[in-house]
Amino acid sequence: MRLVERDFSDKEDCPSILIANLNLASDVKRNLSRMEEVVQTAHEKGANIVIFPELTVTGYVWNEQDDGHGVKDLLREGENGNITSTLDRIRNSLCDDGRGLEYVFYNNVRKKNDGFYNSTFILSQSIDYRDEEYTYDKVFLPPIEEKYFRRGSDKRLTLNTKWGRFGFLICYDLCFVELARIYAFRDHVDAIVTMADWRSEALREYPSMNIMSDHYYGFLWDLMNASKAAYNQVWSLGANMVGSHAVTGDYFWGGSGIWAPSGMKIVQASNITEELILIRNLDIRGQRFKERDDFNYQIDFASFYKQLKEDESVPRKC
Repeated sequence: MRLVERDFSDKEDCPSILIANLNLASDVKRNLSRMEEVVQTAHEKGANIVIFPELTVTGYVWNEQDDGHGVKDLLREGENGNITSTLDRIRNSLCDDGRGLEYVFYNNVRKKNDGFYNSTFILSQSIDYRDEEYTYDKVFLPPIEEKYFRRGSDKRLTLNTKWGRFGFLICYDLCFVELARIYAFRDHVDAIVTMADWRSEALREYPSMNIMSDHYYGFLWDLMNASKAAYNQVWSLGANMVGSHAVTGDYFWGGSGIWAPSGMKIVQASNITEELILIRNLDIRGQRFKERDDFNYQIDFASFYKQLKEDESVPRKC
């Protein structure tokens, strides 16, 4: 698949990040093979971090009209405990000195207490990916996922690295601004990673204004990643599925990318085809400090927000 490479800076002590803009099949073996292929490319290109889309191993679920046995069988086959040979092989290939591939962020099905969770995992030499301390369960589930997954708790996942602190969201979580704000203002992350299977097609039309979009969901993906970065003055790193769903034919937006703490887009992958995007020497901490030096929105917001009392806000007659 096509690889897009960009240099953010000449600071070689900053990480190089590879984001996979993939079309995921409803086929566990095929997806695992692609996952290993991407990891191998990351090794060859000197990436330090790889980020995969949501449900990397099984592909996205679909709305079956019966009891959903086909979907549940797929989730059961790809469940994290059933693919340990692949996960261990990838983990054993990683380094821990910052000079090569050190972290792989991926999302998969997790079984717990006879239920499935939509979960994010971290592969690293220094982390046991089976440890619940290093997993994040999706909090906000759209209706289609409520058929198959249990809702996560309010437990967030933060990861401290030599390059900065990362927080994690999954797809629909991106719509709920408070969760990202807590990551930024309470957990003090430098970057928020969102793994998604985010659709493209939805119609919004304003005929009198001659304005229409049939890719409204895709518009939201771009908008929310940019606003999440700007509103919280953190990096936004998003990995999304691209192309048609193997079963339903529904189209997914792709557009995996990186948005700076200013909210500006640094690089973005295709909305049509698979791509890998590699950003070298991404100055995560330095660029965030630079943005805050220019306009420290967080301090101003925090000092004002403490004075707000919701019970004092009541409707008044005009």
